[in-house]
Amino acid sequence: MVRLAIDAGGQVFWNNVPVDDAALQARLQQAAQTAQSTAAQPELQLRADRNVRYERVAQVMAAAQRNGLAKIGFVTEPPP
Repeated sequence: MVRLAIDAGGQVFWNNVPVDDAALQARLQQAAQTAQSTAAQPELQLRADRNVRYERVAQVMAAAQRNGLAKIGFVTEPPP
């Protein structure tokens, strides 16, 4: 399982580690290669700040799908 988070400024975090777009692409490719060799696709759990632009969320989802990672779940937090 991979935890992706996007903060209000659009910064992406891979398992709590900040990554730029190039590093995100590399990690997605690596996850896809691992999935092919093990025949088990990792699930991406995506959490986005409520103030992040939807366009940024769509970019991250599209990058995952371009690399063959289609199991994407959305993580939400209930209101207090």
